[in-house]
Amino acid sequence: MTEQHQTSSLREVARRLDGAGIPWAVFAGAAAHVYGATRPITDVDVLVPATRGEQVAALFPEADVQVLEESSLEILLPNLDILAGLGWMDLDAEMTARLTHHQVAGIRVPVIPPEDNILLKARMGRGPEVGKHDWQDVKAMMAPNAELDWDYLRWRAQDVLPRQRRRQILRRLDQMWDRLSAARDAQSGQWRAERG
Repeated sequence: MTEQHQTSSLREVARRLDGAGIPWAVFAGAAAHVYGATRPITDVDVLVPATRGEQVAALFPEADVQVLEESSLEILLPNLDILAGLGWMDLDAEMTARLTHHQVAGIRVPVIPPEDNILLKARMGRGPEVGKHDWQDVKAMMAPNAELDWDYLRWRAQDVLPRQRRRQILRRLDQMWDRLSAARDAQSGQWRAERG
């Protein structure tokens, strides 16, 4: 998908959703890019509240609409997908209160918080064998974000992560964070020594 197509599609989605007063945010790969991943954006995914799915589908009569598990809707457009909830993750009040705003495909848009996107990518955990880089994205999002809200992340993990994998995923996130923090501290110490 070219950046021009991303821009025009995202601009039209923003126009329709904002015009209808529907909360929305970019998430998944494009959000990972905003928060530090360096791979090019190949598509844009938008999250809307699950309760607004039918309303959003009506705003896009040209879209192919599919019902996903747990009554979530996927609204497929040529260059962009809109998901009305994910069954296990929704654009709820807590997430909406933490949205950030960034440039994606040349447009300033709301983006889900880094903590939520980290949990999303960690839960999915897909690798290069399926053309994805979820754990690589997690590391890339954690590296520049020294101020992640771990209380919020752990609270959200109770809903987002499957019970049988929650401890393992949180342990892996903690270990990754510890390594990144140590590297940041070492780099900061080296910078101070060079400036000193």
